[in-house]
Amino acid sequence: MSELIGLAVLLILLSLVVASSFEEENRLKALSVAWVVFLLLTFSTIATEWARMTAVLVNQEDDPHYGLPDLWDGKQVVCLHFPERNVPAGFDDGRHHIDYDGTDFMTDVEWNETGACIGGFSGFENGWDLLDAAINATGDDFAVTTTSYSFGLMIDSIASVDPSTMAGEFNGAYWSLYHNGALSMVGIADLELDPDSVVTWRVDTW
Repeated sequence: MSELIGLAVLLILLSLVVASSFEEENRLKALSVAWVVFLLLTFSTIATEWARMTAVLVNQEDDPHYGLPDLWDGKQVVCLHFPERNVPAGFDDGRHHIDYDGTDFMTDVEWNETGACIGGFSGFENGWDLLDAAINATGDDFAVTTTSYSFGLMIDSIASVDPSTMAGEFNGAYWSLYHNGALSMVGIADLELDPDSVVTWRVDTW
C-alpha cells in the first residue's frame, strides 16, 4: 500500500513538473508521454502491490497452501510457527505473511498459530536453500542456528527460540520439519522440493 501511495505522489509531482515546463498547446501531449513512460517503468511494482492488496487466503483444507495468500499459489513458502510463550517480538498478533522481498503485507489474526510465512519463491530444489532465502528476505528476523551431526543438519534455534531450554509437561521439545503438511522423513538439507512446496517449522514435544 505504501508503495502505491509513493508512486501516486511521484506521478503527481511529475505531472506538475511537466505541466509547468511546456506551453499550453503542447502540455497535454507532454503529459501523455510522461504518464505512459511512468506507467511502463512502474507497471511491475504496481501489479505486485495490487496483488498484495487484493490477496485472499486459500480456504481448501486439503491444499498445502491452505491459509496462505492466493498470490503464492504455485510458489514455494516457508512457515515458522512459535509456541505461544516464545513468539518473537512483533509477531505475536497472528500469522504474518511476508513476500519474497521482505514485505509484510498481511496478518491472519484468526490462524491458530503465531509466527510468519515467507513465500513467493520459485526454482528452489533443496530445503536448506529455500530456508536460507526466506531467512535472508526477512533481514535475519528469524536467524537460524544449527548443529551438524553424522546423520545431517539439526536446527537448534529459530529467532533465538531454542526448544531445548523449554520446560513444561513434556520430556523434551525440538523444532520439527513438515513438508506440504506431512512430517518430513528427512532433514532440511536433504529435503527435495516441489515447485509449490510449503515447508513448515513448529516446536513439537515428547
